[in-house]
Parts: sequence; C-alpha cells; structure tokens
Amino acid sequence: MTSAVDRLVALVGADDCFDIAPAELLPVQLAAANERLAAQAQRIPLLANRAESGRVKEITQTADLVPLLFAHTTYKTYGEGWLNDGQWDRMGRWLATVSTRKVEGLDTSGVQTLDDWIKQLETVGHFLSCSSGTTGKPAMLSCTETDIELSGRINSAALLWATGLTRGEDRKFLGLGPQFAAPREDAIRQAMVECFSSRYPSYQFGDGEPITVGSMVDMITLRRKLTEGTARPNEIADFERIATQRAADMDTSAKKAVDAVIEARALPLLAAGMFATLYQIAEGIRAKGHGGDDFNPNNAMMVAGGLKGTVLPENYREYILETFNVAEERLYHAYSMREINAVFPLCHGGRYHVSPWVMMLPLDSAGEQLVDPGTGEIEARAAFFDASIEGRWGGVISGDRINISFAKCRCGHQGPTIDREITRYSDLPGGDKITCAGSIDAYVRGVS
Repeated sequence: MTSAVDRLVALVGADDCFDIAPAELLPVQLAAANERLAAQAQRIPLLANRAESGRVKEITQTADLVPLLFAHTTYKTYGEGWLNDGQWDRMGRWLATVSTRKVEGLDTSGVQTLDDWIKQLETVGHFLSCSSGTTGKPAMLSCTETDIELSGRINSAALLWATGLTRGEDRKFLGLGPQFAAPREDAIRQAMVECFSSRYPSYQFGDGEPITVGSMVDMITLRRKLTEGTARPNEIADFERIATQRAADMDTSAKKAVDAVIEARALPLLAAGMFATLYQIAEGIRAKGHGGDDFNPNNAMMVAGGLKGTVLPENYREYILETFNVAEERLYHAYSMREINAVFPLCHGGRYHVSPWVMMLPLDSAGEQLVDPGTGEIEARAAFFDASIEGRWGGVISGDRINISFAKCRCGHQGPTIDREITRYSDLPGGDKITCAGSIDAYVRGVS
C-alpha cells in the first residue's frame, strides 16, 4: 500500500495539485505527518524532545502538530564562536541534533573555512541549504539527495502551473542575478533549464562564478564589526578591498548581462532574477536604445525574493515587464522559505497557493495556538508542516505575519491561499518573539 507521504509527493507536477479541497487533503496530510513523526523522532534528537515535552505520541488533528514545530531560528542555534573559531566537530554535533542523518566519519582535518566544511559534509550525506545570513549567522538546513532532486521538480512544476508555459518548449534561460553556490540552488536552476528545450544555451550572470556561503558570511561579519567599532585595522582594509572589488565585479557582470539580453532579444526567453538586478539591467537595455518592441512577445520572467531593502521607483514592475516584453500572466513569483521544500506560486488573482504536501498552520503571534480560520480571511503567524522533507523535520514556525484563507480563491482554484502582502514580525514594534524559541535553543546547545 502506498504511504501517505508518497501519495502527497506524487502530486508534484499534477495538473490539479493546486485545486484540491483542504478537507479532502487533511486525512492524507495527517497520516503523512504521523509517518514522518514515527520515522524521524528516532533520528532527530530535538524532535524527540519536542514530542516528549508536548506529550505527543500521535497526530490525530492539526493542533497536535503545534508543540512539535521548530522555530525558524532553530537552524541558527549553533554557537557563533563554534563557527568563527572553526570548531567543526562541535558544529557537526549541533547539525546532528536537527537532522535525520548522523554526522559520523567526517574528516575535518583539512577543513579551514565554512565553505570547506559544507563541501565535506556532502561526503556523509548532508547537503546544506544555507541562508545568506543577513545577521552574519546563516541558517543551516540539512537536505538529502532526494530533497535536492525534489526541490528542483517542485520549483519547475510551480512555474509551469503559474505561467501556462509548456514543458519542452523552446525557450532560452537567462540567469540575471548572482548565482548562489549550494546544491539546492543548483538543482532548481538546472530544473528550470531542463524544463525547456536545450536548443538555446542558457546564460548565467557573472560568467557562472557562484557566490559561496562563506564569502557572504565573512562580509556580513566584517560589516557588523565595523558598525560595532570592533573591527581591527587589517579587517577594515580587507572589507574596503573586497567591497570595492565586488562592486566592480557586479557592475561588469551587469553590463555583460545587458549585452547578453540584447543579443537574445529575438528569442523566446525565460529571464530569472531579483527585481533590483532586473531593474538595473532594464535601465541598461533602454540606455542602448532597445525596449519591449524589440523583444519576443512570448517572453516569461521568474522573480525570486523581494526588494531586500533596495529603493526602486513605484513603477519598477511595469518598467521591467515592458522592457523585457513580458505579459503579467507570464510573470512567475512565489512565496517560500528555506525551511520548507515547497514554493507557493502566485496566481492571477494575486494570492499564493499552498502546495498540497504542506499543511498550513495559522498561529497566534506568539506561535502557541492555532487560529480558527473560519470561512474568510484571517491574520496569523505562518507555520507549516512540509511532508516532503526527508533530511530534517518538516514542521516550522516562520517569522512571517500573513493573511490566509481556506476558501476557494477568486482565480477559481481551491485554498488555502495567502495574500501577497506579507510582513516580517522582526520589522514590527517589539520584534519577533516566538515562545518556543528559547527552550529549543537551550536544548540544542545542551546536547551539542
């Protein structure tokens, strides 16, 4: 008999996967959560601790998942000194407390940097998905080979659903933004390229030279030291040198990207990037005398993330779409986070559709109680259980305040759906306070 997890994962890429009634999905989702709990509580020490503390032995209703959820900060609970001082064995013990696989047999004798450690972990089956670490301390989430492969399929399937594009059609992929060096990101990019014909070679911003986690963390750490006034003279000099070089490299890459886009303007394109970089490239295209009339009318665009603090004109979206000749219905935007393996594509009605292998768990602001969804839209803290994840526990409390509805969307598809206006609790007065975060941090540090 097919497991509940397999039944949900089999929906990836299905034509109707974003049009299944929540009530129809719930029994399968609860069964999948139980399957994951039974298998992973034996392997993930933190999950076993949460289950024991919450007195949860079986998941019979969505409320049973709440005590088992990990705060989104869980994957940053390692000691910063362990990372800065290169205590790789200690980092490995920490990773094992939040992952399904042990960190044994790892040779750290030649490991000098964070990038070295991340690469070495792959030899024992840990493929890390890391955040950029805007605070200087990146989240580190372990994935298996299956997680990596599935992430690529999930992202390409969501793109096709949202835009109406067809798998296998001729389309040139333009990666118009810095490439992040990580297995998950590589898999997603490759899946997007393979989604379409190989007739046209793909293009990658920056000549395909990826940005590593370690290099980003080093720069963020130095920037923080400068702000705090603790940076040494040689560190200040290093920061200024690297920052100047990176700015020059970005400028050179942007100019090359402008030329690459103009050269490919007659072809059907799939341009991918963040709004800030896409706007810069659009300005460069127009400065060279080109615009929407020069481009193929069937172009599509994939945009990741938000503005990340960049200030752009109010009409930046329209400016970019007009320049690349992309119709609104072929603009792909999705809501996701590294803690889950799913992406929620934005429909033409302006709402993000939650993947069927993910249980949507609206919580109060403290992350303690489920909020009754009722029959309309409610404001809540976003929490999820992603049944597709193998390398770690799929339950997470996010740092996002959302408006969610479990009713049918105005686009005609079933819910649950999330409004496109999303607020970070960390940006609100009082900051982000999740009740379980402190106890999770204390436990993880105690056993690692």
